[in-house]
Amino acid sequence: MSANPLSWSEERQQSLNAHLQGLFASDAWRVGPPHKPEKQSILDFSPLQSSLLKIELKYAVWCKFQRKEWDLEGGRNDRNRQCLRTIITWLNRVAPGGQSLLEKSLAQWELSLRSFLIETGKYRVDRPPNKYVNAQQMLVYHQDRENEVVRWFRQMYRIVADAYDDRPEVEKEIWDLHKMGLEVNMAGTAHHLNFTRISQPWFRDLVKEYMRYNLAVHSPGDCVSKLTALNAFSHFLAQYHPHLGVAGLDRALMVEYIGYLRDQQVSESWICTTLVTLRTLLETGAYRLGRHDLPKERLIFDDDLPKEKKTLPREIPEEVVAQIREHLSTLDTTMLRMVTIVLECGMRISELCTLPFHCLICDDKHEWYLKFYQIKLKQEHVIPLVNETVVAVIQAQQEDTRAQWGDRSPYLFTRPLRRARGQPLPFVGMTFANRLNRWALEKNIRDRDGRLYHLQSHQFRHTVGMRLINDDVPLEAIRRLFGHHTMRMTQVYARMRAAKVREALERAAFSRKTVNAAGQVVKGDARANDPEVQLVRKGIRGQTLPIGGCGRLVVLGECNYANKCVTCPMWLTSTDDLPALKSFYERAMRLRQRAQEVGNQVVVQQQTHIITNLTVRLKSLEEPVGDGILDLDSLLAQLRADLAEAETGLEEAQTAGLLLAAKHLERVISELKARLAALEGTHR
Repeated sequence: MSANPLSWSEERQQSLNAHLQGLFASDAWRVGPPHKPEKQSILDFSPLQSSLLKIELKYAVWCKFQRKEWDLEGGRNDRNRQCLRTIITWLNRVAPGGQSLLEKSLAQWELSLRSFLIETGKYRVDRPPNKYVNAQQMLVYHQDRENEVVRWFRQMYRIVADAYDDRPEVEKEIWDLHKMGLEVNMAGTAHHLNFTRISQPWFRDLVKEYMRYNLAVHSPGDCVSKLTALNAFSHFLAQYHPHLGVAGLDRALMVEYIGYLRDQQVSESWICTTLVTLRTLLETGAYRLGRHDLPKERLIFDDDLPKEKKTLPREIPEEVVAQIREHLSTLDTTMLRMVTIVLECGMRISELCTLPFHCLICDDKHEWYLKFYQIKLKQEHVIPLVNETVVAVIQAQQEDTRAQWGDRSPYLFTRPLRRARGQPLPFVGMTFANRLNRWALEKNIRDRDGRLYHLQSHQFRHTVGMRLINDDVPLEAIRRLFGHHTMRMTQVYARMRAAKVREALERAAFSRKTVNAAGQVVKGDARANDPEVQLVRKGIRGQTLPIGGCGRLVVLGECNYANKCVTCPMWLTSTDDLPALKSFYERAMRLRQRAQEVGNQVVVQQQTHIITNLTVRLKSLEEPVGDGILDLDSLLAQLRADLAEAETGLEEAQTAGLLLAAKHLERVISELKARLAALEGTHR
């Protein structure tokens, strides 16, 4: 910021000092792992000559710890110690009697600090490794290649400035989305809208006005990505048209900007995103925000955008997946569990990191499902878990999280903070990616060309999608599993496959009753019994057991009833299983008859026991009243609801051209109407 509109007051400054209690009230803070003295550091503020600047600097560092942006017991505080020592040496030279950091603007302080660092030979520019930086990041964030000390001081200054700033959040240069009461992705790190990278005052005001509107209709994440794209246009103006004003926005400037983007060797998708964002800003400002100084005519046309390419999945190559599975056991416990889940479920990294603690639910047959919130789509989602390993992993993580936080954590995976007074926060997606790639480097994971492979979190989602496609799982099941709103998003996973007619998915049974060994009705969670969720389970992999399901917890260890489900008290069966149960019953009757004929009493006793158990199940499942609780009115209401759902499904199947599904639903509708007619006649 070229000017500093804020002012400090001694009264407000002392209020900052009131926050510094206990350890933070002293001038020397010992931080780092409590049980590893060799990794501890001392943040020493005592050499700072100005007591007033000391208050502000201590407050800023305290805020970083309180916000959990820095770990008080982490092993990386030595960098903070070095930066603090350099800053104190510089401030003692340039402002020994300074009263507040707000006496100068941030730009003035930074100019002085850079001069000091250059003079003392400590000005080293940190450049991100080119290996992991793509072209658009280099374009937008080139200004962030900065000396670590300068970056450190900039954070401290902004914290102090924010403490003195009583203005509404939207009038500031950096908006804290938390303070604005917005729902932000806690697994991410972008919780602010920073307008300081836009150097043109007129353009910054326009962008801020647009962002106020965009926050009302779109997500904070959408605003962050759009602001990144608009930063690129600001950089272009600063480089080629530093004195241009809003009146200079015309078609010729847009053509020049399009050429500039193409010369930057950035991806075509980034060019498209940048141009569409700029066009949306200009047209929204002109037509919806009443900005009469903006041009009314369109300046960026569809023909200016790069031609849309067919998107291909970015799944992890098979040879890399094989290496990941080979070395999986060498990951630390938390990462091992997270990778195990995402390799099977294909959820987004934000969804994985923010999994709720109580994310496991089950249906009538005690088959497991994962319930979580899709941040991108703003909806709760339920998917089946057909791999018992995932269930066991989640249950084990629940035990560990409960041991660490008690009942205070709403999240399954929390950040690795060991402070007893800490607030449980979800795992950070960037931390997941960084740890995973450090591990991949240690294990020398390479692609088929022998190059070190760099993993991206979202690739796991594509990998699961392609695996399901290759296993002939219908696209509709994958769409529902991934929570896609349209089939177009799911069809990305159907590349490189010959077109063929896909069999329609069975619809979930319209009415189902599940009983245990004693013939008692078992009720599961209604969310897991939802027809759409049951449909996904049928489409993905079928049932865990050949007939029915198992009501036994995975964490209880190996099953003592292996291959003897028919005599197991944990065996659950539903009306879906009636044909198979009857076949099993008839087979047991035949075996007992043959055993009686040859005098084999052992087989007779075994089959008699099986027949007795099956008789209880069949009798309970075939009861016409259902679970013994529904009265006739309730049953009629249920059948009418089933009929309406079946008719809706038939219409959808006919529209989509799914002939097999349509024929199946026609039979179901006919049967439901017959049952309704019979029951309604009795009711009269």
